[in-house]
This record gives sequence, structure tokens and C-alpha cells, in this order.
Amino acid sequence: MRAALSLVLSSMCFLAGCAAEEKPAAPEAPPVAKPVAPKGPSFDYAARASELNVIVVSMDALRFDHTGLGGGTFTPNLDAFQKEAVAFTHATAAASWTVPSHMAIFTGLWPSRHGVVNKLVPDPAGGKEMVFDRLKDTIPLFPDELTKQGWEAVGFTGGAGVSGKFGYNRGFTSYLDDKTFAGMDYSGPPAMEWLSANTTKHFFMFFHGYDAHGQHPVGKTVAEIAPDYKGTIDGSIEEQAKLREAGLAAIVNPGDPPHGEVSAEDTAVLLKVYQEKVREADGRLGLFLTRVRELGLMDKSIIVVLADHGEEFMEHGYLDHGATICEHQVHVPLMIRFPGGEGARVEDTPVRTIDTFPTVFDALGVAPPPDVDGRSLIPLLQGEKVDLPIHSESDYRLFVHLRAGRRDNKKLILDLGDGQKALYDLATDPGEQTDLSATDPRTAYEMEQEVRTWMGEMKTDPNRYLGVKEDHIKIF
Repeated sequence: MRAALSLVLSSMCFLAGCAAEEKPAAPEAPPVAKPVAPKGPSFDYAARASELNVIVVSMDALRFDHTGLGGGTFTPNLDAFQKEAVAFTHATAAASWTVPSHMAIFTGLWPSRHGVVNKLVPDPAGGKEMVFDRLKDTIPLFPDELTKQGWEAVGFTGGAGVSGKFGYNRGFTSYLDDKTFAGMDYSGPPAMEWLSANTTKHFFMFFHGYDAHGQHPVGKTVAEIAPDYKGTIDGSIEEQAKLREAGLAAIVNPGDPPHGEVSAEDTAVLLKVYQEKVREADGRLGLFLTRVRELGLMDKSIIVVLADHGEEFMEHGYLDHGATICEHQVHVPLMIRFPGGEGARVEDTPVRTIDTFPTVFDALGVAPPPDVDGRSLIPLLQGEKVDLPIHSESDYRLFVHLRAGRRDNKKLILDLGDGQKALYDLATDPGEQTDLSATDPRTAYEMEQEVRTWMGEMKTDPNRYLGVKEDHIKIF
């Protein structure tokens, strides 16, 4: 009976044109896309920020090519630290000498923006004597911003170009700068003593020394360093100052290059003296880092080791630094060790020393000062492609006025004194010996416009440099 009824109903539905087809099911909503997690470490320490210290070590005047990563054999302690850190092989300093370069690191601003581009400036009160320059109180310092967030700031330095009188010491509880051109043999013991007595504090430490600098004495005699040398070079700081000033004295007209009269044999000995200084600096760095580790602070801290500039040994006709912005002077080591050595690697992307504090602040989840030129490198470390504008500048004691820009491996140096420019291909000519501006005028022109555009953003007026020059300074 039921079968017959079902057959009748089916027949009726068929005759009425109501075929028993089910409506297709509505398509399922696509799953919500989840953010792609970065591969490897996140470099996010915001949740631990209140437990982590920050230590910035500056090895003044250390050339990149004298580190193990740069092919040198003089820095075993730094090289051991590098294996636990993110190490940048192409870090460029904002300036080629101490005062503007360190201030660029501390502010995250190009020197033309932070304004402390020389030690001395005309007396704003109208006096005839030059007076020491000082960072304007309206310009924030990254260390001072940390103090506002609960870190105690302490500094142990070699004085001179990082003296508190320039404004570096703002917000610091203590700031050692009472000896001119002191090395880490002077600043290191009190720094380690402070660490030993304050292991439970939440602190920022700036540790600095001029160990490799021309105005810091070497621990060995020239006879010990170069036993076969028969010349007159003695490696003293007085000799270095004399050679430096002689090179600057060659700058008579705007655009003249500094030029030294130093033989190849004497230069080779001076380079050996420098290399011995680098060894001594590395040994003192090793003592400091060993103490940090012994106190259990290595993994309770983000630790940066960098240099503010390098040094030149007649590669461009000059000794010392500041008077050129060649790679020997602005290509510097930059290494950041995160707790536990997390994410340690070698990074070849070009970066700037002005990116140091923005990176540390980003890792800690601390808001940086507004409107800085430096950028956090954390996105780079998380796998993003980062293309940063690379520049350097020097108005060294008003003897030179130089600006540089880099595009990939091409670097252009512009002399504001006479408007001359030089173009180099760092891939094939890392020593910057062959000027390509005449053979590749298009690239030279385009890069000059890029540099001048950047200068415009910095509000640089090239005309204000014409005919202005300092006397030979004997203060330092």
C-alpha cells in the first residue's frame, strides 16, 4: 500500500513538473587568513623589556676591514661576540669623525639635522672666540628616552669627542668623561666595577674608548711592532697630530684635498701601529664582555658593539679621519646581540649606524622619539626587503665639506667647496681609486641630484661654507 502511494505521489509530482531536485548547498565561507608568522626569531622582547638592560659599546676609530668579518686577524674577542650576534657587513657611519657620528647614533638623525657637526662654533653671544657646540635641548636623545621609561643611564667614555659638554650626557646618572682620548683601559675598570655593584638594576650603559684612535698611545714601541724598520716614525700621539695637521694644511682653496707627505715605508709602520692598537682594544673588549657574562648579564641585555668611524692610511693621500668620507672611514662594524644569541647571523643588506637605537627600541617595544632619520632593522631581520638611503657627511673642523650617497654598489662623493664629484663602483673598486664620473656621467648626474635632494631635506646651504675655515685646533 505504502509503495503504491509513493508511486502515485511521484507520478503526480512528475506530471506537475516538480522534479525532486535538491537546491545546491551554499558555498562555505573561505577561512580567515591568519597573518604569516615571520620565519625564525621574532626579535620581540616587549614582554621582557622591564627585565632587559641595554649596553652599547663603541670602539672608536675601528675600521671594518680590521675585524674578522672584514678579513682582519686582529679581533678574536670581537669575532667571538660576532658569532652570537646579528652582524652587519655593510654598515655606514653618518660621519667620518667622532663628534657628529656619535651624536647621529644617539639621536638617530643625520648630522646636518642634529646640528652638532663640529666641536666649535661662533660664540652665539657675539664673542670673538669659538665656543663648544652643544646639542639643542629640544632634540631628543635615545638614551634619555630610555631613562624616561625606567632605565638608569650610565656612561664610561674616553671623553674628547663624546664629552658631556656636547650634550651626550643628558639623562645620565653618571657619565665618565674626565680624561681626553682615554681608552677602555681607563673607562673599562670603573664600568665593570659599576656592573658588579648593580647587577639587579635596570640600566642602559654606554661604554666607549679611543684605543684604536691616533690620539691614544699604543702599548708597544715601534721597535717591538716593526723590528726591521729603520726610519724615524715613533708612533706617538704628538707625531700623529703633526701629520694630521700637515695634511689639513694642504687645503688652501675650496675643494682642495687634504694631502700628507708620508712615505710608503712610514705609512706601513703607522698602519702596523694602528693594528697593534686594534689588538689592544680587542683585548680590553674581551675583558669587559667576559665580566658581563660572569655577572649573568649577557642574556639579560641587548648588547651592541659598533664603531663611529674608521681610519685612513694614505689610501687617499691623508692620515687620520674626518677629512674624507672614503669607505676606510665610514664602513664600520655594527653587531647587535639579542638575549641568548637569538637570531645570530651575518646580514649583507646595507644599513646605517643611525638605525642602531631605532632597532633596539623596536625590539623592546619602546616608542622612539618622533621624526628620526634612523629606522628599525627588525623588519629586515624578520625577512622583509629593506632599501635604506645610505649617506655620509663631513664638515671636519670647517676644512672640508663633503656629502656622499650610495645606490647599490655605486657611491658618489660631492665636494661642496668646489662642486666637484667622484663616482665609484664599490663592487669592483672597494678602495675607491677609480673615479667613474666622466665615463658614466648619467649615473653621476642622477646620484648627485639624489644627494642634493637629501641635502635639501636637511636644509643644507652649500654657500654658507664658502671661504670659512677653522684655525688648526690645539684643544684636543
